[in-house]
Amino acid sequence: MLDAPDGDGYRLRMRPAPACPEIAVVDLQVCDRCGLCLPLCPPEAIHLELTDLVVDRTTCTGCRKCIAPCPVGALTMVAA
Repeated sequence: MLDAPDGDGYRLRMRPAPACPEIAVVDLQVCDRCGLCLPLCPPEAIHLELTDLVVDRTTCTGCRKCIAPCPVGALTMVAA
């Protein structure tokens, strides 16, 4: 494990993202679960839960890096 129990390990804990006007959302009816968006999300706000991709509203920074690469257009931005 890289992190020490007191948090003084090699990795720093992520700070909450600042409030942003927009966040990404996944349309699960359209999403084909290809996973292309997962490594593109800088704060790792997009993650897989069972078989669905989920965007964590508290860590999404609204950077839009996940939107264009989605081959089926399942990711869109909405007001936070």
